[in-house]
Amino acid sequence: MRLQDEVVLDGSVGEGGGQVLRSGLAFAAITGKKLAIENIRANRPKPGLANQHLSGLRAIAKISNADVTGGDLGSTRLSFHPDQIKHGDHEFAVGTAGAVTLVLQTILPALASVTGESRISISGGTDVKWAPPVDYYRLVLFPMLSKMGVDCAIDVKLRGYYPKGGGLIEAVIRSQGTIGPLPESYEDIEGISGIINITGLPIHIAERIEREVMNGIQTKVPCDADIRIEQGAKGPSQGVGVVLAAGGGDRVIGSNSLGERGKTAEKVGKEAVQGLMADINARADLDVHAADQILPFMALAPKGGRFTTRSLSNHAMTNIDVIERFLGKTFEVDGTRVERL
Repeated sequence: MRLQDEVVLDGSVGEGGGQVLRSGLAFAAITGKKLAIENIRANRPKPGLANQHLSGLRAIAKISNADVTGGDLGSTRLSFHPDQIKHGDHEFAVGTAGAVTLVLQTILPALASVTGESRISISGGTDVKWAPPVDYYRLVLFPMLSKMGVDCAIDVKLRGYYPKGGGLIEAVIRSQGTIGPLPESYEDIEGISGIINITGLPIHIAERIEREVMNGIQTKVPCDADIRIEQGAKGPSQGVGVVLAAGGGDRVIGSNSLGERGKTAEKVGKEAVQGLMADINARADLDVHAADQILPFMALAPKGGRFTTRSLSNHAMTNIDVIERFLGKTFEVDGTRVERL
């Protein structure tokens, strides 16, 4: 058992949602410090822990053999007392359309911090609002983590969309326990890749998204584009979405758009291209979403890594605040530039 200190977090500050919980739990497990969180989601329409948050809590508790009190549906306070992080094979269920990627977001930094290999199965939503789609991890986050020494892969068994969910992924995480700095070899965009996922809907919808994406890219970026359609196996839910990734040197910039009732296929494709171009035109090193998701790994790496982004989100600033509650001053923020101290 490691010597325990205690960190107390106010779950209503900053982003005020699940980010305080996810980051706090991850770094409690990593540092071995006891964690207490109060006022969990206090300013949200439904305060306290929802099923989505409980799934992440149970996952990180399992891999760190933690004692948890207050971890119930609707709880606005909890105490988390971790032991040693251990790799292994685990199955987690979010329920309905809760995002599988947010469970991964909770446990990935902890698993990356120790040597070993884990195989993680998670059921729930793979492509849902207010969460990174699973293909964003495949095309954007995981390639960046690979350059930092953490090898991750995802196999999408079933797609899960709102409201029924029912998706299933299998992830493999391999780490040597030492994370390298964020690479700084940023060059002009050399190519764009993308995945259009579709399940339970006519294939022509995906084809229309593909045409819109290709037309948008060809008129804005002079580079090759490889956009593929993945038609999912029949499951309990139906939906469509697209993730784009633009690469140059060691950087990857991503964007995504999700189909929904009343939104045309052309609008789905156009949104994805517009999001990508906003970050490319800003000469950003990382897109807005990658900027907040890479921070835990930068914090575990040696000093010196840095990036610029188009804008720092509330999630990113909350992430920095929570990380520094555990590690002390870790980042220098200057406008939209972040440096690991």
